Amino acid sequence: MPKKRKQKSRSFSGKAPAPIVNIAERRSVRKALQSNRKEGIFLAVPSVSGRTHYTIPVAFAQAMASSNLAECPYRFAVHVEAGRRPADHARNTIVKKFLQSTDFDWLVMIDEDQGVPENWWQLCAVTDADIVSGLTPVWVGNQSQEAMLRPNHYGLNREGHCFNLQFPADSVKQPYRVPIVGTGCIAIRRRVFAPPPAGLGVSPFYFTFQKDRQIMAGEDVNFSVDANKLGFTIAVHPGVLFDHCKEIPLWQVEQYYQARHKMEAEGRVTTDQQRLSIG
Repeated sequence: MPKKRKQKSRSFSGKAPAPIVNIAERRSVRKALQSNRKEGIFLAVPSVSGRTHYTIPVAFAQAMASSNLAECPYRFAVHVEAGRRPADHARNTIVKKFLQSTDFDWLVMIDEDQGVPENWWQLCAVTDADIVSGLTPVWVGNQSQEAMLRPNHYGLNREGHCFNLQFPADSVKQPYRVPIVGTGCIAIRRRVFAPPPAGLGVSPFYFTFQKDRQIMAGEDVNFSVDANKLGFTIAVHPGVLFDHCKEIPLWQVEQYYQARHKMEAEGRVTTDQQRLSIG
C-alpha cells in the first residue's frame, strides 16, 4: 500500500486576525466578498382567506421572472401566509419565515387587499432608511365624511394618540421621514429584526389595549414607535402609490367627495380630532 504523505505544518507570522463574532458584521463581510451578490427581497402576503388582490400575483410572477435576469438588481422569493389571525400573529410568523428560511436583505409585506403598483420595488431602493412604506389611501367608514379617505401613515400627538397625517404637496417626489407608517405596503431591512437591544427581535408586531379591552394601538403603530426608539429610520416613498382596496357602496364615495368639496369651498381643513385613528 502506498504510504500516506505527511501534512506539513504551517506557521504564520504576526498576529492572527480577531474572529468576527458579531452576526451583522459577519454578514457584511460575507456580502463584501460576494461582489456579484444581488440584494434579496422576500415578498410576503398575510391573508386570512388565501385570496389576494389580483395585482399581487402579477407582482409575484414578475418578480420571480426577473430573478434570473442579469440586469435585475434583486433576487426574489415569495410567500403567502394564509389563515393566520390576528394580524400581529400573521406578521410575526412571516418575520420568522424570513429570518429562518432566507438570507435576504428586505422583507416586503403587502396586505391581501392592496393594489400593487409596478414600481413597488422602489421601496427597497431607499438607501438611507430602514423601514419604507407606500403612501396608501385608506377608506375609514366610521369617521366623519370629511375624513373618510385618508393616507395610511401616522403621527403622534402630545397625548400619545395616533392620528393620520395629511397628503404631502404634489411637488414632493422624494422619500421623506415620518414617525409612524402603516404595514399594508411596507419594506423592512433585515437588521430591524436583530435580537434586542440592537433590534426588535422576531416578534415585533403586537397590539396594546385599554382597560376596557378596546384597542389602544395596532401592530403597525407599536412597531413604528419601537423602531423609532431604537433609532431606525422610517420613511414614506410618495412615488410608490399603493391602493388600499376596501369594498364600499358607491353612494359613500359620493358622500365623501361632496363633503370634501364643501369643506374646501368653505376654507376649512380636517382637524387632528377628525383624523384621530388607531391604525
